[in-house]
Amino acid sequence: MKITQAPNKTNKIKFKTTDGNDSTLVKWWEEMSQDKAAAQMITMASFLKESQAYRYRQTSIYARLYGNQSLYSFAGANTTKLDQLTGLPQERPTFNLIQSATDTLVSRITQSKPKPVFLTDGGDYKQRNLAKKLNNFIQGEFYHTNTYDKTAMIFRDALITGTGCAHVYEDMDNRVALERVLLTELLTDPNESMYGEPRRLYRLKLIDREVLAANFPSFKAKISRATNAYPDNSNESSKSVADLVMVVEGWSLPSSKTAKDGRHIIACSAGCLLDEDYDKDRFPFSFIHYSPRMLGFWSQGLAEQLMGTQMELNSLLFTISKSIKLVGVPRVFQEEGSKVSKTAHNNDIGVIVTYRGVKPSYEVAQSNAAELYAERDKLIQYGYQQCGVSALQATSQKPQGLNSGEAIRSYDDISTDRFASLAKRYDNYFIDLAHLMIDLAKDISIRDGSYSTVYPDKNGIKEVDLPEVDMLEDTYVIQCFTQSSLPKDPAGRLAKVTEMAQSGMITLQEARRLLDYPDLEQVEKLANAAEERIYQILDGIIEEGAYTPAEPFMNLQLAETITVQYINLYSQAKVEEEKMQLLRDFYTSIQTLKQAAQPPPPTQPMQGTPTAVPEAPQSSPLLPNVPNAPPM
Repeated sequence: MKITQAPNKTNKIKFKTTDGNDSTLVKWWEEMSQDKAAAQMITMASFLKESQAYRYRQTSIYARLYGNQSLYSFAGANTTKLDQLTGLPQERPTFNLIQSATDTLVSRITQSKPKPVFLTDGGDYKQRNLAKKLNNFIQGEFYHTNTYDKTAMIFRDALITGTGCAHVYEDMDNRVALERVLLTELLTDPNESMYGEPRRLYRLKLIDREVLAANFPSFKAKISRATNAYPDNSNESSKSVADLVMVVEGWSLPSSKTAKDGRHIIACSAGCLLDEDYDKDRFPFSFIHYSPRMLGFWSQGLAEQLMGTQMELNSLLFTISKSIKLVGVPRVFQEEGSKVSKTAHNNDIGVIVTYRGVKPSYEVAQSNAAELYAERDKLIQYGYQQCGVSALQATSQKPQGLNSGEAIRSYDDISTDRFASLAKRYDNYFIDLAHLMIDLAKDISIRDGSYSTVYPDKNGIKEVDLPEVDMLEDTYVIQCFTQSSLPKDPAGRLAKVTEMAQSGMITLQEARRLLDYPDLEQVEKLANAAEERIYQILDGIIEEGAYTPAEPFMNLQLAETITVQYINLYSQAKVEEEKMQLLRDFYTSIQTLKQAAQPPPPTQPMQGTPTAVPEAPQSSPLLPNVPNAPPM
């Protein structure tokens, strides 16, 4: 497709069609009339879809390689060759290397649940408090949008088709929502997205007519006139009782930060449903790319990389199977003219076979050469090596000899290095989601006055309000990072936590928290209850100015240490003097309780009175070399 701009400044684009004829498209993002802009946007999206038919064919092939179901004409029969005896598809491979490698990678990478953490760079108390609220807020949004479960399917889409996509939007309840988007629903111009940064994006989606009318109640009559649409042009797709409408959505990014030429339009075949200015510098989508190409927006998937190996493996497996069925079955050799009844060849126990002449013989011929099986195993091993997944990982096995936690952790680190860049793109996907969700929640808060979410923590579920909108404008203060994780397996996690505890990097209570064993959850809550209560009181003073005096049931020594740390931390963070005074009052109440708890001076024991023998200090399995360490 060759596009040449018009010599004069107009809102039209001249181009040549595939048959060599000249044609013209109107720049819908510059059209003043809403209905004309919507019609031109639909026309441009239809042109891009027709000119990029190869994307749909390729995606259909990759989807079929993974699950033997095509995304193109998926509603009809997906197999053309069926076995006459079993009725099962003949094209289904007996060993699906692509599916095995894909499922292994999905299980391995999605075990990690990155948590975007907003940190301050030299900020004061208010900015630190804002970062803490943002952390709670984004975790609440991830919780109610079911982000991690949906991401597992989106990541699988990235492995199969090359690019997985999530759409952040506002639902009918004026809440931030997240949905999975198929690659075939999105369209960009290849020339515009050569370097992976298109300025216009189109989405085509089938939506139920009644649902669409509920989202746009003022256009109910217009929606009722929209024509029915189907996933594709196959006869099977039209055999449906669903009432679906094709909705086309287009975004045009502003040409600069100060420009006002961005636009967002939603339309159907009956006309425009939404036309608004778009001032964002990015589309409301977060993408996961498996293997980015040198040019273009869409990436290469694992199915495409292993396609040649899988096809060769399918051919080899078909040859082996056909040879076994043809040759590798038992055969009875019986001399012609011998007096042996054919009914004697059965599975009966203790049957007596009478014969005259030469005794019948049973033989099983070698159906395949050993080189065929060696080539099969080599192809499977080569396919796993090509994508960085070992056959042991695909079968949930570990190499022999790796029994200690340190050895398992080292092996896991070596295996993870192969996917370092992929894991980084996986983490960046969650960072993008965090920015998109907070940005959309900020817009809802400005329009409606407030926005809150539900945040689950160890003390239950509490409601968190979106922090002050005006403070979110300072992008130089709030930065986003991902929270690293410990080894997944129990042995590796225990070895790592033990090393950190023995080196003094973490305390014993922190070690319990990091172990995160399900059977230790109640023990962990009880062991950390005293510390959590102190933090709750001090955070209440700093965040809300709520004062709670110390009590004798607290760990007074620990409360004194943490309170001193809070006073030193927030004394330079521009905290209000009233709150600093509450911290000092809390410290004073601790000292009062400690003095009241002092035992009376000991009396001199009477001469000859036996004294108790002191007990040996207890030791901890995590801290064997540290005396007086509390037990686990």
